[in-house]
Amino acid sequence: MVIFITSKSAYFEMESLIVSGKHPIWLTCDVLSEKEYEALWKSGVNASVLDYVVDTENADDMSCAMSTIKEHHAGQNIWVQVLNEN
Repeated sequence: MVIFITSKSAYFEMESLIVSGKHPIWLTCDVLSEKEYEALWKSGVNASVLDYVVDTENADDMSCAMSTIKEHHAGQNIWVQVLNEN
């Protein structure tokens, strides 16, 4: 499973699973600060960051993000919190 994080609330909800390092994660560019990203990478988490914000209510945004993640993790399920509060 790949975890796709699009908001700070989704990050906090999945944080224990994220920091376990058991699953690759993808984040949008606005979820964590640069310092937080660096700490995550240094802890050994397989984390990738999209260079854009993804509006989970916008089909084009989601399609683009899913396409990118699928390209790198073919055949794996992707978890994403679609309905969220920022």
